[in-house]
Amino acid sequence: MNKEELISKKIIIAEKAVKELSQAGDLKKLNEETARQIAGFYETKTLNRLQTAKHLYETSKEPQKHNLPQEYTDYGEAVAAAYYAMYYIVHAYLAANYQTKLREDLRGVHAITHNLILYYLVKTKKIAQHLYDEYLLTLETASVIQNLTVDSFQQQAYNYAEKYNKSREARETFTYKTTPAIEAYNAEQAIKIAEEFIYTIRQLIMKEQGRI
Repeated sequence: MNKEELISKKIIIAEKAVKELSQAGDLKKLNEETARQIAGFYETKTLNRLQTAKHLYETSKEPQKHNLPQEYTDYGEAVAAAYYAMYYIVHAYLAANYQTKLREDLRGVHAITHNLILYYLVKTKKIAQHLYDEYLLTLETASVIQNLTVDSFQQQAYNYAEKYNKSREARETFTYKTTPAIEAYNAEQAIKIAEEFIYTIRQLIMKEQGRI
């Protein structure tokens, strides 16, 4: 099965999941004003998380400039913050352009968000394939740090054999063999990926609302 066929298979799974969410009332339609407010709320959280990621990265590079011990590093949290910035912009997009929001306190939101990306952004070809791939890689790195995912999600989200190997290697490196240089590299890459991802989604929000 080639990559395109795997993507098609994953989209079918995502379509079923989104339909089930809608039928269960877990993916709710919003009125225009509420949708606008929620989109703004999530966009603000996106930008705040991105700034947090950058701040943690810079602080970890030169801790003494921030009155911290020389041995201080928190690159892992920088990666997690970058991932959450991407996560929130997806939900801003759903609210702004589809007047849709997930029910509060819904379990498995990271797996669900992956399905929402597949359904609303990959299936519609509104997001480049490489951005989708990078989102998954950032999620994998963040999940190593903060245990964001469960096994069932990993089986679904990382269905590519090559990505499985990369994820396994990344997990081993981050968990057992990590060095400050490796952590710094992963944090820097995560921030770059998040910036590109967020820029693209924000452009989609403005374009589909006729603001550009």
